[in-house]
Amino acid sequence: MKNLLLSTAILSAFAASAIAADITWQTPTTISGASDVSTQGTFFGSWAPGDDAYNPDALPVNGVTFNAYGSLSGIGASGSFLDHYTGYNNPGSADANYNTILQAAVFNWNADPIMVGWNGMTAGNTYLVELWVNDGRNATVNARTLTVTGGANTSAPLALGSGDSGPGQFIIGTFVADASGSESIALTPGAGGYGAQINLLQVRDITVVPEPSAIALLVAGAGAMLCGLRRRGPAA
Repeated sequence: MKNLLLSTAILSAFAASAIAADITWQTPTTISGASDVSTQGTFFGSWAPGDDAYNPDALPVNGVTFNAYGSLSGIGASGSFLDHYTGYNNPGSADANYNTILQAAVFNWNADPIMVGWNGMTAGNTYLVELWVNDGRNATVNARTLTVTGGANTSAPLALGSGDSGPGQFIIGTFVADASGSESIALTPGAGGYGAQINLLQVRDITVVPEPSAIALLVAGAGAMLCGLRRRGPAA
């Protein structure tokens, strides 16, 4: 398995997570099917940590490929006692690829948060980050929860399972990349049991690009204003 510890430079960036862009989190949603995977905007990168056992690169979900070793620049996780596991419960959706790749994750063995970070984004662009947590093996471990923090904002708790053997949850957040072009998030386990984890992650660029017709109207409007000012001449 690849080394999950990050370089000193990236770990230093995580230590400065207080200056990471603030992520606005949506409500956590229970895993149900391939349509969970957002296709908004343009795909920027993904990660299926610890998932090399299942070759997720050959198992796209809703047109999105989750890369076992990360297709995001600088992607990685840091934290104490990090490990990976490939025997989490099948979430039971109608999509076989989705079910397979959700059975692996990176997790830790204690109450410390897992830090996940990446870089290479365009400053000022708006991005969507989506991540999944799934355990689902039994009612005991399904009591586990975690929260996700990006910048100053922390999400509502995500459940790692439901009922006796039900699936976990995913969450979507949006943010504007700051001047560094990097972002980091902290996954903190709740009181229901030790061990944060992350099964899948994707980042998408959802920056709104004006339609060509709208740009043409703006240019025409600016030109008309300039003409009007020239005809009026300087004030007396």
